[in-house]
Amino acid sequence: MTHQRDLSGQPEGEVNFRFDDLFFSRTDPRGVILAGNDVFQNVSGFAWSELLGAPHKIIRHPDTPRAVFRILWDALGNGFPMGGYVKNRARNGDFYWVFAVILPTEGGFLSVRLKPSTPLFAQIRKVYAELAARERAERLDPGDSARRLWTIITEAGFTSYTTFMASALGQELAARDHRLGRPEDPRTRRLIEMNEALERVTQEQKKLLRSFESLQSIPNNMRLVASRLEPSGGPVSAISENYRASSLVISDRLRSFVSGRENLCDRVSREVARALFLLGANRVMAEMIATFRQAEPVPGLDWQTEAAKLAEARSATRRDSHAALTTAVGHAEELARSSAEIRRLMLGLDTIRVMGRVECGRLRENGAGLVSTIDQLDLFHAEIKARLETILRLSEDIGSAMSRFVKADPDS
Repeated sequence: MTHQRDLSGQPEGEVNFRFDDLFFSRTDPRGVILAGNDVFQNVSGFAWSELLGAPHKIIRHPDTPRAVFRILWDALGNGFPMGGYVKNRARNGDFYWVFAVILPTEGGFLSVRLKPSTPLFAQIRKVYAELAARERAERLDPGDSARRLWTIITEAGFTSYTTFMASALGQELAARDHRLGRPEDPRTRRLIEMNEALERVTQEQKKLLRSFESLQSIPNNMRLVASRLEPSGGPVSAISENYRASSLVISDRLRSFVSGRENLCDRVSREVARALFLLGANRVMAEMIATFRQAEPVPGLDWQTEAAKLAEARSATRRDSHAALTTAVGHAEELARSSAEIRRLMLGLDTIRVMGRVECGRLRENGAGLVSTIDQLDLFHAEIKARLETILRLSEDIGSAMSRFVKADPDS
């Protein structure tokens, strides 16, 4: 058993449980515990008389930042499923970690939790420890702390908490299969790969926009060169003006799907991540149902009602994941069309660049400054075209993969 120190300085141990253990609990809209399974009761160490009717925060550990609960409850309050890493406290003061999958249900919320073990989990433990310490030292309110957690997650390469959550669930399911000696689940692997591809698209688009932003200074340099080489309105000046106007059109088009509220990139990311999380949650619910059927009923609980609630939750994940995937497929197709359109616009920009190169030849030794500027354009264009090709390929791959998921039975 490992030991840490709690806030009072007393040593606390870690409660051990198996990787095949799944926690189940259900609460009302206020978070009051209505039901649970024996794993929840045994690991928490509370008697059923202490759990039923108590707020779920009875097991809350102060080392879990309040930011996490703010994010969870904001999503759940709006009817969205949510998940995350949570450190809980047992009745005797010991602790245990879970990855929680939480779903809104009629009359409250339902949660199934599993044992985490990935490198991502190791990283998040450090993040939680630092953030919880800052919350206490700086008396951060949950909203400010949630914004800090969001910043940490995005700086780690995730576009949102939703994409982080979906990636974490996929990785934890794969790690759990490995720990239990199961063959790799191909659907879980595809989910992880799809989420990783989506993140690469997002990062490539942001880099692409930055490249175009840098490109805006080059037409100005061309105009300065032109002012020294020719009278006002000469061919180099015309080339620089045409290039500036065309590149601004492309930059504006890029901004429309990588920046601002509800941009296309964010819409794709949100829907794909939501679908991936729901598909993972569907798998978790299926296993919980199978375990539930073999478990001894908890005295005082209507076991059939709880089994029905789990079945309803699983059906909801299947239905909602299909809807999210269908929406995401449309967004991915739009993303591919936008990438292809920008690639076509780049051909026009290339034509202007070639005209500049021809003008360099006409000016010969007098055009050294222009040659240097066109050389810069060559480098930028090569980089931009490579990024566009990557974005287009990834967008098409993501769209095709999601289309296959839409057509397939979620249980297959």
